[in-house]
Amino acid sequence: MELRQLQAFVAIADEGHFGRAAARLHLTQPPLTQRLQALEAGLGVRLLQRGRGGVSLTAAGTALLPQARALLEQVQRAAELARRAGTGAQGALALGFAGSMPFTEVMPRLLRDFRRRWPAVELQLREQPSRLQIDELLASRLDVGFIRATEHEGLAALATRVLLREPLRAALHVEHPLARRRRLQLSELRDEPFVLYSAALGSGLRERTLALCLQAGFTPRVVQEVHEMPTLVGLVGAGLGIGLVAASMQRASVPDVHYASLRDADAHSDILLAWRRDNDSPVLANFLALAR
Repeated sequence: MELRQLQAFVAIADEGHFGRAAARLHLTQPPLTQRLQALEAGLGVRLLQRGRGGVSLTAAGTALLPQARALLEQVQRAAELARRAGTGAQGALALGFAGSMPFTEVMPRLLRDFRRRWPAVELQLREQPSRLQIDELLASRLDVGFIRATEHEGLAALATRVLLREPLRAALHVEHPLARRRRLQLSELRDEPFVLYSAALGSGLRERTLALCLQAGFTPRVVQEVHEMPTLVGLVGAGLGIGLVAASMQRASVPDVHYASLRDADAHSDILLAWRRDNDSPVLANFLALAR
């Protein structure tokens, strides 16, 4: 059976008239009749009877009609699904993000806009440190990642785009003597106990903090390591030490924490979008276009 033969059969059965069925399919009557005859010959049974009252179904035609309709509908759904997948309106996007990203402006807004435009796409969100995201991207287990600039030998193999250059802030307990200041020089913190991101985490912010302190002429005295930026801020609020955090963390409103701007010229952290150059997913292409 060919689809065009089934289409001819269903149209004739629906219209009850060869002429109207031909017009519905934008055909002349002879090719319509040929398609029906070919279908009947292939099945070895008569499907329709012509009479004075028009066209009627035989027992074989009555049995075939609902199955033919279902087949044509399934083909239509498959074609629509293929079209939607080919344009990125259907499918999935595996997206990684560092733990601090939901506090920024850029990630929540981008996800919200993407969800509104392509609601049928499944977003598979994975909270992962930047270095792990790079590994996952290279292994094709992630499509795209929100990362912070970090030292990783595989980063050069990926395509990246800077989404945001986010200022860093010094987080201090409100009773700290320097908490009366709105702006600080990082060198003023050389003797302070630092709460720092864990080396095992592979955090871009750990590397950035150490590099900035080195530029300021000292190595921080680390009293506690953490895995998440909210944990770092919470420990600062508990009086365990000070730390450097992204400016967006001020939205977390942790009690007893004062945030001071840094005068140091390089006191910022770049938020990057990273993906594999050979990933030709239409869903990814839509996401990147929206990010632009």
